[in-house]
Amino acid sequence: MLDIHQLAWATTFLAVILLLRYLRNRRRLPLPPGPKGYPFIGNALEMPKSHEWHTYHEWGSRYGDVVHVSVFGQDVIILNSHEAAVDMMIKKSAICSDRPKFTMGRLVGWDQAITLLQYNRTLKTMRRSYSHLMGSRSSTHFWDVEEQMTKRFIRKVYNDVRGGDHEGLHLQERIRWTANAIILRIVYGYTIAEEKDPLTKIVEDAMDTFSRSTEPGAWIVDFIPPLRHLPQWFPFVSFHKIAREWRKAVKAFSDNPLNFVKGQIVNGTAPLSYTRELLREKGPAISADDEHLITWAANGIYTGGSDTTVSAVYSFFLAMTLYPEIQERAHAELDQVLRGERLPNLQDRENHSFPYIDALVKEILRWAPVVPASIPHVMRQEDVYRGWRIPKGSYVISNLWYVGITRDADMYPNPNEFRPERFLAKAQGGDCETTNDIPLDPSRIIFGYGRRNCPGQHLAELSVWLSIAMSLAVFDINAIADHKPSASDYDTGVISHPKPFKCDLRVRSQRAEALLEAIPDHDVTVWMNPQTKGMY
Repeated sequence: MLDIHQLAWATTFLAVILLLRYLRNRRRLPLPPGPKGYPFIGNALEMPKSHEWHTYHEWGSRYGDVVHVSVFGQDVIILNSHEAAVDMMIKKSAICSDRPKFTMGRLVGWDQAITLLQYNRTLKTMRRSYSHLMGSRSSTHFWDVEEQMTKRFIRKVYNDVRGGDHEGLHLQERIRWTANAIILRIVYGYTIAEEKDPLTKIVEDAMDTFSRSTEPGAWIVDFIPPLRHLPQWFPFVSFHKIAREWRKAVKAFSDNPLNFVKGQIVNGTAPLSYTRELLREKGPAISADDEHLITWAANGIYTGGSDTTVSAVYSFFLAMTLYPEIQERAHAELDQVLRGERLPNLQDRENHSFPYIDALVKEILRWAPVVPASIPHVMRQEDVYRGWRIPKGSYVISNLWYVGITRDADMYPNPNEFRPERFLAKAQGGDCETTNDIPLDPSRIIFGYGRRNCPGQHLAELSVWLSIAMSLAVFDINAIADHKPSASDYDTGVISHPKPFKCDLRVRSQRAEALLEAIPDHDVTVWMNPQTKGMY
């Protein structure tokens, strides 16, 4: 046992240590401003459960464009300006490119998804493989797929209209079918069925678990990871049971598409696809590690590109019901070039044949960014910004949506107005004196900052542009009397969509109807010979 002198020395030593720690903390730089929290739980009670971007903006209005909150000891830095996002996520990308642990997402089985990987060698390898497929110079060999599947989209919408659906009741379903058709063809060489496709069901079920398991603030186990060790029978612990069920969907998503491609390679019937090329590159002696990496790299294209394009294209239809004057000008530009004799194509985009359509696409991306609060980055080490201390391990979130960066009045004057003219010079009928005055292209923002920006950005932009241009070439999209949708009525989630709405869809003219009638009702896409050795 300690005698009285040893106890006195120990007590004195402990007191000195505590005093030194107190003095050191007092000398440390302050954290960024933010709402005052409670002991231990911090701001847990104030964290939004849905549509978090509105709360983030409210905090930004009160405390500034850089806000600090804490949840059970986890520091969170919220950025409400483009300047702060560039400073933190691009200029400091060497130390601000990791991801949160997303404990719930990992319990579900998403730990190898490119979105959740730390910034390491595996991630870099995946991103290099994407550059061959989806870079701006390497995607032209997929133009036929994009164009034919988008034609199928407008034909499906036409069939609905001809069948009596003038309210767009199946519109979101048709948009989703098209996104799936394009990505599954490009990634796996898979042709989806017209209705109730089995592989589409598998990947959509898995994507639903991804969105729900990684939603910021939705799971207490994300803020207190040791809770994952609680036994499944422990009272009020439901996440274990949910994760166990969702894991089945993730496993099916990781296994089935790869097995489909491998089977086609064995049979000599595998068409050109991203997965086929990577498997062929490794050859029959492929290692388990390489196959695992290919599986998750391929899945990453789907997770990053499918739901995002659905959101953007559906937002376009919403905007057209709200702003008929915008649609009228877009129609006029298309008619001047096409004269109703053909549909727009990706070569038109390459040639900048439709500057107003280009501006319209940019305005859609600005007005309704598909990932409203971005996926958090994590600080690899402690840093200082504007005289504030940014602790190691902090989550760093750029607030993009609605009232955040893409609605910053300093960057985009009258930001709540839907106005493509903001991206055109006066010589093009726009708002800006010269092309040098055109504001920042929102694609530089909404596809992410720094080293974690979306590697499939170019492919996604092609899909959105083509869907918008072709739809406008053949359809009138108008509001329904007594049913005007709201511009701000969006679902919550990592990827946000407009809530279902009705719109009046009509074929524009007899020439437009002739163009639609000429589109086959079945798949006629022809790719390179399956035995072609490579696509590059």
